[in-house]
Amino acid sequence: MAITAAILPSHIRRLTTAPLPLLLIVGFFLAVSILLSKVAAAQGAPMLTYLALAMGGSGLILTLSTRRTGTAETGILVVAFYSLGAGGLMALGSALGYLTVHKVGAAFIALALAFPPMLTWLISMVLRMERFDTLRLGGLSVGLAGGVFLAVSKGIGAPSDFGAILTASSMPVVLAVGNVFRTKYWPKGASAGRLAGAMLICGAGLTLPFAVLMEGAPAMAAMAQPTMLVVLLIALVTFVAQYLALFQLQRVAGPVYLSQIGSVAAIIGSPVAVFALGERLPEGFAFAGLLIVLGLTLFQFGGTRRAAEGRSP
Repeated sequence: MAITAAILPSHIRRLTTAPLPLLLIVGFFLAVSILLSKVAAAQGAPMLTYLALAMGGSGLILTLSTRRTGTAETGILVVAFYSLGAGGLMALGSALGYLTVHKVGAAFIALALAFPPMLTWLISMVLRMERFDTLRLGGLSVGLAGGVFLAVSKGIGAPSDFGAILTASSMPVVLAVGNVFRTKYWPKGASAGRLAGAMLICGAGLTLPFAVLMEGAPAMAAMAQPTMLVVLLIALVTFVAQYLALFQLQRVAGPVYLSQIGSVAAIIGSPVAVFALGERLPEGFAFAGLLIVLGLTLFQFGGTRRAAEGRSP
């Protein structure tokens, strides 16, 4: 027993520093947050207010529970600029999904999250943070073709919601920009926990005025209902775990690897939305999903091959 207790902390430390376990943890909690947003919408929650409270509450928890390190070296203004930029992009990407999930469905939102890996690589390549790779570009093209096919099929099936489909389809682009921003401007010496907390608080602060403007003061009363408080409490726990692990993953693995969390969320979220939430998939979902999986496979194989070439003598 003593030996087991002694080696347990080392196992925990490996889980918090190894990219793959972190990727699975973040992807799982991202899928949970998407499904929770569908549950909240079904309960009639004011979605921007729900998002602002979830971000603000989880950000406050992370800030109060993290040691104050890193800000002295980097400066408060640098951290503030980083947190506002990262928080704004995160809030915008989340809002695009939260405001449309009740129209397009959690399965559609989950599958849309398969695209940030490819888009993150494309943006990183333009900024010369990544190198050009023909196979990855081919995978990007195939995956995007699947996404376009899915969006068009969904739009044909429900033309009145085409605006919501376009809005939800822009979410991966915003999330990809956020992935690159967080890596490119990461303040030197700042801890993952404090940056995650500051980003969430800034995201909540930027979202709240729009929530008040669009949903009004009564939205807070709606969030005080017992059922909504339960959903919000689960969302707080989910956000704390998700963003603490996300920043740690970004620190140890970089933006392109990090962005694969969307693929994990898509694999988990889409079937759960169908079987647990009773959603009906749009026409062409299987074909679009096949194209997206093929595109992701080509994209990841291109990255693996490039890494292997870099290690060869």
